Amino acid sequence: MQDKLTPRQSRAWGLCALSVPAAMALAGRGWLWVLAGSAAASGIVLFLQTLQRRSGQSLPEQMVRAFGQHGGQIVGAAVCLWLPELEPGTLLAASGAAAASQIAFEDDLGPLAPAVPLLLAALASRKGQAAAARVSGVLALCLALLYSIIALASLRHVQAAWCQPWGSAADAGLSLCLCLTPACLLFLDGPGQTPRPGWSALAAAVLPGAAALLCSACLSPAWTAQLPQPLYTLTKSLSVLSVMQRFELLLSTAQLLGLVSLLTLLVCAAARTAEVCLGAGWGEKKEGIFCLLAFGVSFLTQRLPTAVWVVGAATFWGVIPILTQVIGNIKKNEK
Repeated sequence: MQDKLTPRQSRAWGLCALSVPAAMALAGRGWLWVLAGSAAASGIVLFLQTLQRRSGQSLPEQMVRAFGQHGGQIVGAAVCLWLPELEPGTLLAASGAAAASQIAFEDDLGPLAPAVPLLLAALASRKGQAAAARVSGVLALCLALLYSIIALASLRHVQAAWCQPWGSAADAGLSLCLCLTPACLLFLDGPGQTPRPGWSALAAAVLPGAAALLCSACLSPAWTAQLPQPLYTLTKSLSVLSVMQRFELLLSTAQLLGLVSLLTLLVCAAARTAEVCLGAGWGEKKEGIFCLLAFGVSFLTQRLPTAVWVVGAATFWGVIPILTQVIGNIKKNEK
């Protein structure tokens, strides 16, 4: 019972993890569509948290209640192989997020670059989810400071004519799936740990759209749509009184910290799901092996199309959690 998260830690950890898709995948999309998708995703996560507070169990425990011992094992095993985000599936998600470390820096860091955040995530998760959550609480403050500096320095480049809505409905679909990232905390939260609606839900709904609007307003929609990492391009032109420059180093640091937080969350979720659904012992001291497998798969996940990650995120962070909570609560009420 000592390895428990507080609601405040859950909120901070979720926002840290959400910063990865917001900065790396959604900043170059139409801001109004991104805002619509992130707001819908925030609503889904709030709905799932409400169901979880009523059940009084974490999502892996609900899987066993909803689908039975053997059914829960099958669903739990599928989740461990294919769970969340920018790249869903705990294993595939971790490998994809690790591969994303290649674009956190402008220079090519080589094929071993994903090993760095995976190693940090393995070390953090070995201390338990409560210790990892405390670290993410500190990281959340660091990320808020770094991104605030970048945003404030960018304001003088904003052009009102470039703030017009643009993009397509596909941007909203991508944003909806990727902004389900905080739903991964449902695999860890237990009784009294699930956060209630508050400022973090509003931040999760607004911040991805704000990042996309900032890039579009400073770089122009046409240029933003062509850039692989528009937020990184934007930071290259920033300075404060011609003294503080090289803001791209701040952005790279922020993205790397976010990746480590996201990977740690995925590893802890995988260990928790394996322990509950697959039996005692599966979740113990498996973090290193899990991260090693994720590193091996990272060479393949870089070649998968975005649609694969979108469908996986919608399935394993949206559909399965909703079905699990609804069926579990129905069976609870029948007893």
